[in-house]
Amino acid sequence: MKRYFTLLLVLLAHIALQGQDFNFPVFRGELAQRYNYPLEGTVYAYSDEFQEGTLEFNGKHYSGLMMNLNAHRNELQVRIGTMGESIAVKRSLVGDFTIGKRDFTALYGERGIKGLAEGYYQVLYRGKDMLLKEIYKSTNDRTDYVNNITVKVFTTRTRYWLVKDGKVTGIRDGNDLAGIYWEHKDEVKRYLKGHKGEEKDVSLQAIMELIEEGR
Repeated sequence: MKRYFTLLLVLLAHIALQGQDFNFPVFRGELAQRYNYPLEGTVYAYSDEFQEGTLEFNGKHYSGLMMNLNAHRNELQVRIGTMGESIAVKRSLVGDFTIGKRDFTALYGERGIKGLAEGYYQVLYRGKDMLLKEIYKSTNDRTDYVNNITVKVFTTRTRYWLVKDGKVTGIRDGNDLAGIYWEHKDEVKRYLKGHKGEEKDVSLQAIMELIEEGR
């Protein structure tokens, strides 16, 4: 812990010298550990790129942070200056946040929802009901015989969850939503028929908006 504190002081001093507007309370976590083995794919939810976003942290809102979600370690990471180091933000203090154009929420402790594992979830829709996307990583080893090394391969996996009337239900596709919202089944079916091949996240979000409008 003393090592992390010393490094943090050095990094904060570096930020101050650069004159960057960082919010120091956000940086009270530990330095995100780097991977010390060769890897293929990305450990992050979508890409290795850190994007600007907003963060609700300990009840306060911060903007202009460069962030990324490590879906392998369930870490929300905030980049420190231009040094390439990141802080793994303390989970229990995180609320809602955005990374680029995507919305996320932290479901830890009192913010947790019965029926869902604790973690960070992408929010595809939030209204009377809520549609969440869980992103996680499966791993396997691949042997690189040319260089005589073992490479850890990371593959993105997803699950979708509907939170309706306090109950959590797993969702596979738009047809599942049509079955749950039976009173809007015809509208949902028409939408699916007219939008074949549409990206899944876009389709599910649009269907939830369609259902909300029809209530």
